[in-house]
Formats: sequence, structure tokens, C-alpha cells
Amino acid sequence: MLISVCKEGDVIRYKEIKAELLREIQDMLPDSKLDSRPILCKRLETTRTTLDRAVAELVGEGYLYAKDGSGTYVNNLKRHKMSAALVENWGIIIPSVMENVYAEIVKGVELYTAEKQINVILCSSDEDIDKQRRQIHRLMMSNVSGMIIVPTVCKSVQEGYQLFKQLVKAKIPFVFCNRDVSGIEAPLITSNDFYGAYMATRHLIEKGYQRIGYISKLKYKTSEERCQGYVTALLEANLPIDRKLIVLEEKGHKNPPGYKTMERFIAEIPDLDAVLCFNDVIAEGCFLAMQEHGKVLSDDIGVIGYDNSLLCEKQKLQLTSVSYQSTQIGIKAAEVLQKMIQGQYYSDFNLYLFQPELTVRESCKGPKKAK
Repeated sequence: MLISVCKEGDVIRYKEIKAELLREIQDMLPDSKLDSRPILCKRLETTRTTLDRAVAELVGEGYLYAKDGSGTYVNNLKRHKMSAALVENWGIIIPSVMENVYAEIVKGVELYTAEKQINVILCSSDEDIDKQRRQIHRLMMSNVSGMIIVPTVCKSVQEGYQLFKQLVKAKIPFVFCNRDVSGIEAPLITSNDFYGAYMATRHLIEKGYQRIGYISKLKYKTSEERCQGYVTALLEANLPIDRKLIVLEEKGHKNPPGYKTMERFIAEIPDLDAVLCFNDVIAEGCFLAMQEHGKVLSDDIGVIGYDNSLLCEKQKLQLTSVSYQSTQIGIKAAEVLQKMIQGQYYSDFNLYLFQPELTVRESCKGPKKAK
């Protein structure tokens, strides 16, 4: 079979050509004649072999019909459209199905699509750029109508740009959640990370904490925006910015995220009295280090997490955390994507920003010395 000897790039290109032809013939009258093969090859910038394969599949699927010696024509699509439109497939790519913030996005999408004839194909990239690339290609070849994507954190701007440029070229509608990709024009549905961290840090200050650290995972746009919110709250309160208290952890350590940093804080910065964590997972690592070194949560060191996940209720003193509004983000992403698929989306401002909320519990009631 031809597909067994094709390179992955050739298969992707054939799918792109097929998708482009399908979009064109949807707007043509029944029995309209397609341009000649040489004209189509030139206009679509493809080879005759690739074009012939795409046309042959569209003929087999009933979109086109051929007349010997005359050319290829558009079939009567009304009945075909009615049956094809009964079920629509969307793709969702998230970094992890295990993390609450991403699971809630999927929940939001499913809430929106539950009453509609839409199937959701879920993929997890595990923050692996190559795996995400393969998933995008597979979804493209599955003829999905559109995609909702939380892009992986790339090593370079160019790496992310090249990946999503293929999706733009294929003219498959897609939206980004949580973070975007530099140079790629697509709607972004996200939460106000700056404000969320600012609000959380201000809460710590209002409770009487003065030496507040910030622990994040690797450096990228989201962690930087939260760091800016943290710094802004400190500056507003005329508290000094100590760069030793700002830690962006890298991947690869054996201990739970947050554990080694909190352990070092306890050993080297005895007057530390609070920490804002990038997420609840890091906060859990901080709890473990504090317990092992005899520190009392809230009294000795106050802790605030981010994501408002199920981890918040695991401790005896439950974790105060920032709610990302992930479910609402998923609902809005689905709404925007459907409008794009239906050709109803027109906007020069592609950012949809949700305001996070602070869920106050017991992990930062105020330092013992301030009570």
C-alpha cells in the first residue's frame, strides 16, 4: 500500500491538501467542475501524486465524482453534509491527565459539548514536545474539526512556532489554553496569573507575614507572570525584594517539588515566615520538609498554593490556594472553537482572561509572633 512507504511529512501534506479541497468544495455549487490537475497543483503547492490521492479519497467519500475524459465535479453535498454533521470530532491536547488544572479544563470542554453532537479525543503530551507533535499530526489525519491545546513548554521560541505553523497552514481551527506560542495567531483562553499571585501575596502580607518566598517550577511565561505579581505585592507593601527567596526549580530532582527548596530555606533563612507556591504540588513538598524539620504550618511558616486542587484538603491544616478557574476556561475554549469551526468567529483581540479567586483555608492564618 502507498501509505506504508510514505514519510510522515508526505502523509501530513496529503491530509492538508484533502482538507483544503474539502473546504473549497463545500462552498461550490453541485456539479461544478474542479480546476485541472496542473492548476490545482500549482495553486496548492503540491505534487500530482499527493493531489491525486486526496481527490481519489474525496471521490470515494462521496464529495466528488469523476467523468471519464471530462474532469472531476462536486457532488450534491446537502445529503452528505447532513449525515457527516451528525457527529463532529474535536481534539484536546493537555500536558497531563493527572494534574487537576488540566483535568478541569477537559471537564469544562465536556460540559459544553455534552448536549451537542461532538466527540472529544483526549491526548496527554506529558510536556514532551515530540509527543505533542505526533499527537497533532495524528489528530490532523483523523480529520478533527478543531483542537483545544495547552502547548508544552518549549526550549526555544522557534521550536514551538514551527510545530504550530503546520496547524495554521492546514487551516484547522484551534485555540490555546493557559499559555500561547509566540508568533502564532490563535485565541488564548487563560487565567490572570499576575493577579492571582499578587492577590495571594497580598493576603499573606495582610495576615502579618513579612519574609515571603516564591517557589515555582521551571522558568517560562506563567511562572514569570506569577513572580511579577508576587514582586508587585511586596513593592506595594514596601517590603524588600530578596532574590534568594525567589526560586525557579528545574526538572529532574528526586525529591517532591518544593521539598529541597523549603529545606534550604529553613537551614539558610531562619526568618522566613511564608511561601507562595506555583502550584499545590510544590506546596505539598514544602509541607513535607517543614514536618521533617519541626516547623508548624501557619504558625512558623504560612503557605499558599495554586490550582485549588484536591491536595488542598489532605493536610490537617488545609491549604489556602488560588483557584485558576480551569473549568470556566474549558467551557470558553469550547465555545470559541465552535464559533471558529462554524465561521462565526471574528475578533482582532484573541485573549480571554479569567480572574482567579483565593480560597482561604488554614495554612496561613498569621505567624505565631503576630497573634
